[in-house]
Amino acid sequence: MIFKNNFSTISYAFALSILWTASIAVIAIWSISEERKSTLNLATAEARAYFNKDQAVRLWATEHGRIYVPTTSNYPPDPNLSHIRERDIATPSGIKLTLINPARIIRELDENFGHLYGVTGRVTSLTPLAVENTPDEWEKQALYRLALGEKEIIELTTINGQEYLRLMQPLMVNTDCLLCHADQDFTPGEPGGGIGIALPMQELRTQETAAIVSNVTILLTLWLLGIASLIVGAWIISRQVTVRQQALKKLQRSEKRKGAIVETALDAIITIDKDDRILEFNPAAEKIFGYTAQQVMGEKMAELIVPEPLRQQHYEGFQKHLQTGEASIIGTRIETTAMRSDGSEFPVELAITRIDQKDYPLFTAYIRDITVNREMAQQLLHQASHDHLTNLLNRHSFEQSLRGLLDSMSINSQHCLMYLDLDRFKLINDSCGHAAGDELLRQLAVLLDDNAGDNNTLGRLGGDEFGLVVKNCTPEHALQIGRKLLAEIQNFRFYWGNKIFSLGMSIGLVSITDPGQDVTNLLRLADAACYRAKEEGRNRIIATSQFDGEILLRRKEIDWITHIESAFEQQRFILYQQPIHRIRGGDLPAIVAMEILLRMRDPKGQIITPDRFIPSAERYNSMAVIDRWVFRNTLHWLATHPDKKHIPPLVTINLSGTSVMDPLFLDFVLEQLQETSVPPGSICLEITETVAITNLSRARHFITKLRTAGCLFALDDFGSGMSSYGYLKDLPVDFLKIDGQFVQGMDKDPISLAMVKSINEIGQLMGKKTIAEHVANKNTMALLAEIRVDYAQGYYLGEPAPLDDL
Repeated sequence: MIFKNNFSTISYAFALSILWTASIAVIAIWSISEERKSTLNLATAEARAYFNKDQAVRLWATEHGRIYVPTTSNYPPDPNLSHIRERDIATPSGIKLTLINPARIIRELDENFGHLYGVTGRVTSLTPLAVENTPDEWEKQALYRLALGEKEIIELTTINGQEYLRLMQPLMVNTDCLLCHADQDFTPGEPGGGIGIALPMQELRTQETAAIVSNVTILLTLWLLGIASLIVGAWIISRQVTVRQQALKKLQRSEKRKGAIVETALDAIITIDKDDRILEFNPAAEKIFGYTAQQVMGEKMAELIVPEPLRQQHYEGFQKHLQTGEASIIGTRIETTAMRSDGSEFPVELAITRIDQKDYPLFTAYIRDITVNREMAQQLLHQASHDHLTNLLNRHSFEQSLRGLLDSMSINSQHCLMYLDLDRFKLINDSCGHAAGDELLRQLAVLLDDNAGDNNTLGRLGGDEFGLVVKNCTPEHALQIGRKLLAEIQNFRFYWGNKIFSLGMSIGLVSITDPGQDVTNLLRLADAACYRAKEEGRNRIIATSQFDGEILLRRKEIDWITHIESAFEQQRFILYQQPIHRIRGGDLPAIVAMEILLRMRDPKGQIITPDRFIPSAERYNSMAVIDRWVFRNTLHWLATHPDKKHIPPLVTINLSGTSVMDPLFLDFVLEQLQETSVPPGSICLEITETVAITNLSRARHFITKLRTAGCLFALDDFGSGMSSYGYLKDLPVDFLKIDGQFVQGMDKDPISLAMVKSINEIGQLMGKKTIAEHVANKNTMALLAEIRVDYAQGYYLGEPAPLDDL
């Protein structure tokens, strides 16, 4: 197609070139013709001028009658005038004069002075008076023609091979002419001869040729410019045609694609004119709205798919846009409501574009049915805000609901918050599996929801814990609801396989009276009250307030758990160490070991000692995590500090009862020793006397396994228990750390001294080394040396310091 159009362009250009060439050729021919005519006219005018000059001389001479010139050898008397009696005369002074006629005057002027004015004329006649005036052949023919009545003869002829313009006009006879020509039968008023002019054409032809060459050069230049313009124009047009054809092809392909898109689009595409009448209605629109394209063509769109409550708004906005050009939704995407052919309404996403035609605009609406999207969004929103297992509000949504309730509280309004925790849920989970636990939670969620009240908010806070907000309720009424829930739980039976379980629930209740209360604090108060209910025997409800001292203590313990978790996340735990010295007498003894201690740095950089956070960690089962962190980081530090010069040969690490009783922790210790390649003989693990005695068999197994691997053990705080000596022989430990409460007062209290002496003697008798803790002064050191205690530790010998500063 493009080649065909280019060929057409070349053909048009070729035809125009021929036309242009023909035009230039015609102009050139016409120009040459005009130039030649001009040359001929100029030559004719010049010849006539010469003729008029000769005619003037002749008339002047004739008018004067007789003209005499001195008789000389050059001007002898004219024999042709011998018939005139006064041909020759003499002046009074004796000068001889002879008559000269006009023909001779003209002839001699042309012969003698013709070079001054370029062209000579000559008087001739068929019956010349003088032989010199005898006509040549051309003149003779011209004289005949003049005799026949022609007024002027002009012709181009050649003389001696040169081109001449020859002109002859009649010489009319007057009475004065008869003086010389009396014998020639001339009649006045009739032609007696003629005056002929022979004008050479060479100079004029040279000028003519130069003019023609100039004109032809100009025309040739114009022709070349025209041809070049045609070539350039043809090239430009060809390019434009090519570009246009390519654009047309793209447009055609685009139109095909558009048609295919419109036909196969999943969204409804509807085009309307300025009168809101439908011009295009694709298959997707047919499917979405329930009309066929034939049914809607030419109908007003608003009457078919816009719900009646929105119809007026549609018309007003449409007319405003047509009148002012203002558009609130043109080129944007909005969500609105549409109507099907059966009158049902559904949500849609709408985008409108405007296309301006020559005379009027068109509007195309792209409409997507978002019913499924809305349902999915609502489902996702529900999933995000509800617990997937129980379909109750999840913790985040429950807290948001509680926060919204606090924000909307008036001064006199009152609500209550309950924290509900199932009793013995772990028993069912462990004995029957998680599937049973999940099913139990689902059934309990239904039970709690049925008895929680219509306007109250129930949510699952995690695990087997639930939260309940009782709105516009006094604590007394909330207690009644709580007791009802307890009764329902007690009456409930859970069946799983061939097993039947009865349940209990502990509930913590806190009153909400202050809109300024914090959601987190309220939940912590309720949680603390719930924990207290479990401690007091479970299956009961405990009401509390923000001023309850015991609950506040529980709340502080819970807060410390949060601080511990935050310290782990932000890496704010630090390892400290305190030296252990061998006792040798007076001088400061050598360091033989160091005890690893734990510190926490608060967000402001202040150091927090473990006595503030360890009790909470023990109560809320966080000690296993802390022990693992301390053990892992201690061994890592030892592995990355191979220089033994400044590191004591023995490092002691404290373990909690939780870790000692945990079989997995034993494996963890062995794995860490293997991974870091730290010699087990350089590690001494400290466990308290109370931990060891509480579960003697488990403690003995733990100690035996690690001692077999090479580790050493110390029994910490020995002497604080009531049956220390009875169990000592069953524990294969290497060191006894004498309880610091005895060591601190032994320099002043004989009983404390006796206790330390007794423990030391028994320990050494059983082959164990003794370590005195909390040594605070020189006197204590002297007494320890006196009773032969092996090692000492305390502020007097060295305060705890960061391990990295060792």
